[in-house]
Amino acid sequence: MKIILFILFVLYSINIIAQDTIPPLVTDRPDQAESASVVPWKYLQIETGFLKQNDRTDNSVNRSFAYNTTLFRYGLLKNLEFRLGVDYLGNEIKTVSTGDVNKFSGLSPVYTGFKIKIGNEKCLMPSLAFLAGIIMPFTAGSYYKTESTAADMKFAFANTLTDHLSVGYNVGVMWDGDTTIPDYHYSVSFGINLSGRWDAFLESYGYFPGKGKNEHLADAGLTWKLLPNLQFDISGGIGLNKPSPDNFIGVGLTCRIPR
Repeated sequence: MKIILFILFVLYSINIIAQDTIPPLVTDRPDQAESASVVPWKYLQIETGFLKQNDRTDNSVNRSFAYNTTLFRYGLLKNLEFRLGVDYLGNEIKTVSTGDVNKFSGLSPVYTGFKIKIGNEKCLMPSLAFLAGIIMPFTAGSYYKTESTAADMKFAFANTLTDHLSVGYNVGVMWDGDTTIPDYHYSVSFGINLSGRWDAFLESYGYFPGKGKNEHLADAGLTWKLLPNLQFDISGGIGLNKPSPDNFIGVGLTCRIPR
């Protein structure tokens, strides 16, 4: 308990010193849309959380977990950040007809990539950033390895609509590492400033796989800035069509460490 209080005291002291010299904290969680902002130069931002997802079909009930999903973001330049992500995952699959349950867990493939800020918002022109990264199969646990290296690219846009309302939207393409056929994805997220420390979002997003059926989902959530460099979030969502997961819920924490 004393260690926890000491860590909170240090974070509080750092934030008090830094709050007048650094820009507002902007995160890439908990919504699916990536922001059009980059982490400030020489700052490290750690975004971590837990996610539970439920999906029922005619033959099975699948509960999947991201016990610890963590993204490290570091400002290499004023308009460029390095990104490193790793998740510890788990699945519990129950066969409806027999009642058999299969459980497995392990590390997901490590993600490494970058985000580059291309332009700032001006009049009707949105803020714009480009993200790209690869997912390396040899870093994963046996249950989550892909046949080859996966990749993801997307453009992130953002517009300020009013003093309390903004919108962020992404379009992108990815290769899952198991086939050479690309999948396409989109997201549109409305951000609402409720107060100085509380924000909310409402989002729609989906996937257009090269093989298989399209998935469309919606989610919403709240964020609370405990300190200028420390943010808590909670979110949840539902599938909007049959191929999509039924529902999910998650919580998370973001900490930015000043240089």
